Amino acid sequence: MKTIKLMSIAVLATVFLLGSSCSKYEEGPAFSLRTKKARLAGEWEADKYVSPDGDESNADDDGTMEFDKDGTVTLSYDGFSLNGEWEFTKSKEYLEIELEFFGQTDTEEMKILRLKNDELWLESEDGSQMHYVPA
Repeated sequence: MKTIKLMSIAVLATVFLLGSSCSKYEEGPAFSLRTKKARLAGEWEADKYVSPDGDESNADDDGTMEFDKDGTVTLSYDGFSLNGEWEFTKSKEYLEIELEFFGQTDTEEMKILRLKNDELWLESEDGSQMHYVPA
């Protein structure tokens, strides 16, 4: 009985320590059983924009981003779509998206602030944030 009690306390302590120290992103989650790639994979739509000075506005566009686990991404807006590739960079704290259109390649690297099953928050170099929800 005493051994079971001690093991229960040890398991709870381990979960607490892991939960409080495993967060890679500023806004969480603190702990997840799904991999970062699995949480990112899927179709996302813009929900909110936050300016560098903190002003928030709702996203009014109908565009979506679809991330596949194989590293491909498709951006769609108003019947037009762009294909490209994505990858995690800088210890999986940043997301790099490379798109090619009309022979030009554009690469953008954004800091991941939050990556949950139902929320994706990205921050551009200028400090503006884009908050996405599943489409």
